[in-house]
Amino acid sequence: MQVHAASIAGMKDNTLAAVWYGGKYEGTPDTRIYFTTRAPGKSWTPPVGIVNRASASKELNRYIKKIGNPLVFSDRDDRLALLFVTVSFGGWSGSSLNIKISSDKGKTWTRSQRLTLSPFFNVSQLVRNNPLRLTDGGFVVPIYNEFIGIFSELLWLRPGDGEHAPVYFKTRLTWGTLYLQPAIVGLTPDSAVAFLRSRRANSRIAVSFSDDTGGTWTAPRYIDLPNPGSGLNGLPLSGGRILLAFNDSSSSRENLSLAVLKEYPTEHTERAAVLENTPGEEFSYPYMIRSSDGKIHLLYTWQRKRIKHVVFNEEWIEKKIK
Repeated sequence: MQVHAASIAGMKDNTLAAVWYGGKYEGTPDTRIYFTTRAPGKSWTPPVGIVNRASASKELNRYIKKIGNPLVFSDRDDRLALLFVTVSFGGWSGSSLNIKISSDKGKTWTRSQRLTLSPFFNVSQLVRNNPLRLTDGGFVVPIYNEFIGIFSELLWLRPGDGEHAPVYFKTRLTWGTLYLQPAIVGLTPDSAVAFLRSRRANSRIAVSFSDDTGGTWTAPRYIDLPNPGSGLNGLPLSGGRILLAFNDSSSSRENLSLAVLKEYPTEHTERAAVLENTPGEEFSYPYMIRSSDGKIHLLYTWQRKRIKHVVFNEEWIEKKIK
């Protein structure tokens, strides 16, 4: 079985929750979304399948051909929200986003609800990276589109609680056909930077900046880190710095590394650590959070065979870049 596209969420008591999808191959009918938790000082619980084609079809009242990227995150009341991708026809360009809520740390979930984000067919919304929690209790979730154009968007979302329906709308982040899977890092209450996966051959990581709470974004430009057309992830560090997890190659996913962006928008980056480097293998789709105890948790796809979990702190990063 192949596994891919993990995400992780933290709760107030340092319990962690993680999801990913797994199946014979990406997009095969047996694919399901798996869920696991880890209480402080304990091991991860055995993964449990919480969404499959049959359950999604039943709950959404529509035919589901395949299941894709899941995203789990927690609100300020420790409710878990699960966003996940379904496809009813065609490939990933025919995708839709759906949501489920859990108020008991993933023991039970609400019925799946499809998000209506477009008046025209409501297709080609996909999700990958961390949402930013807003001061009003809502979230801004980076999403992207692969139908006709390839571009990045933002989903402004109040997930609801099972009794109240989610409230949401979306705005555009980039235009054109090059940039997808944005990873957004908040800099101040009003400003943020988006790191973008690029479809340009032998390209680099692109960045876009907003200083009006995500209302408008600068035209993407490239920084001095490569991107082989693969997902990346970012996390704020102290002193205005940003930690990036990425494939340090212009052509493959066989190297997974960490780098520190000293202070945006200076573009000065410094490699911090090489986590994986095996020719011909795949280490991809990193996803990081900082738990309430200050530790940094990183999940990533390890050779499509398992999801790897790495834990470190900011002090470890400091030692690596000195």
